[in-house]
Amino acid sequence: MLIAKITESDFFGGEPRFIEDNTRYNVRGILTDNDGNVAMLKIENSDYYKLPGGSIEITETPDNAFLREVHEITGYKAELIGYLGWLEEHKYKRKFCMVSHCYVAKITSDEYDKELLASSQERLGFQLEWMPYRKAIERLSELSETCKEYQMSFVLRRERLILESAEELIT
Repeated sequence: MLIAKITESDFFGGEPRFIEDNTRYNVRGILTDNDGNVAMLKIENSDYYKLPGGSIEITETPDNAFLREVHEITGYKAELIGYLGWLEEHKYKRKFCMVSHCYVAKITSDEYDKELLASSQERLGFQLEWMPYRKAIERLSELSETCKEYQMSFVLRRERLILESAEELIT
């Protein structure tokens, strides 16, 4: 199920332009804890947040890629709760379309790999923060209203759409 197609027109106006011939695939989604909080990655030296996710390796299914990315990024092992669908980001200025397969997962234990998390935070430049579902949506909405950065405009909209599409699985 297609969640949405995001284009430059969503931020800058004009007619939507779509990229048909240069597509990259990845996984992205929501990780919840046992208290119903959502894992948010606060990007270093900014006020911005994103959700866990990343590339699909050539030998992986999207499901397995998401669980691997969650573990590598947060240090938590998780189980899938559900598949939300996919989201397309048509970045005409950058000449490619990013297709993200979107999931919801839940940690399987409160224990996590502290060294793996520390390594990811240092390497990728973020801090893991847990926040209530509604607060995460509100925070992303507030940031979207004032964002002037091309790439981050797509990220904030994408993450908010993923969170909003998961409401039934989270609440």
